[in-house]
Amino acid sequence: MELQNNVINAENLNEDNTLSVVQDKLKPGETVILDVGYNYFHQVDKLYELLVNEGYYVRKTFINGRNQLLVAQKDEKHQMY
Repeated sequence: MELQNNVINAENLNEDNTLSVVQDKLKPGETVILDVGYNYFHQVDKLYELLVNEGYYVRKTFINGRNQLLVAQKDEKHQMY
């Protein structure tokens, strides 16, 4: 797991680890990209629901054959469009 330009390789992270990494790395006003990869076992959907229920803005994307989640904190000053 490395953070380069706010991209986190999340292929090998489980749900609890992913939530911990997002909470540690995400700062107000920033967006983190979780690169989930090939979506084995519907991992993207599970992580999406988990992060939305925790109060994050989350968008699903599919870039270059890989599933990604764009994650930002929900607050009154910052919004993801």
